[in-house]
Amino acid sequence: MEKYQLKMMSGDEFTISKEEAQLFVGKSGLIPVPSLGGMINISSISHILPVKKVKSNRKQNKDGQWCIKKFGIWVLENNTDVRVDLKYYPELKEAKEIDTDRMIETPSECSKYSKDLLTN
Repeated sequence: MEKYQLKMMSGDEFTISKEEAQLFVGKSGLIPVPSLGGMINISSISHILPVKKVKSNRKQNKDGQWCIKKFGIWVLENNTDVRVDLKYYPELKEAKEIDTDRMIETPSECSKYSKDLLTN
């Protein structure tokens, strides 16, 4: 069963089923959502997306602090001047995160990437 993320304008997030996500199509007003045990106002919804497509820019580290990704860098949510070192908090890393330490060194690699950009 495919899961969907229902995100509200207030920032609240809920996980619902595909069938429940389809309840909102073409409707207005309050819609009952059985798994939540309540009703959702259609005008308060920010988005409904498949969970596997959602990238979260807010995560909790192992110390219990909430962190946000700001301009590609993880910082503390309550103090955005404090950077979070991924060496100590690997749980914030994304599975497909690019390794920024690796640099393109050979001209053939550069031309390969530029050809890919031109063809796509």
